[in-house]
Amino acid sequence: MSAESSDERARANGLPPEPRADVAWLHARRRAARRTRRLARVDVGLGLLGAAVLVIATPGLAITGLVALIVLALCGLTFALDRRRRPARPRAPREPRRPDAKRATPR
Repeated sequence: MSAESSDERARANGLPPEPRADVAWLHARRRAARRTRRLARVDVGLGLLGAAVLVIATPGLAITGLVALIVLALCGLTFALDRRRRPARPRAPREPRRPDAKRATPR
């Protein structure tokens, strides 16, 4: 058995070392995506439970509709505030279009 790591063997063979930082970043990103999906499911479940309680507890559908509109307005407001607070993602620079490039024209 050799005590040499895979990075040391790769360097000895002239190969670049494994990108451990990229793999760790990918795992962290996947974990965050799973957490987001799980939270979204919990939100939907709580919303359905709240809707069921609201329909059962209120005396008429008009009151239920008003409460639903107020809740939707609050959700929209929090969504808009969250979008404003979050920094914009950096975009990859685009290559400038060549003037002599042929484009397909619709007919």
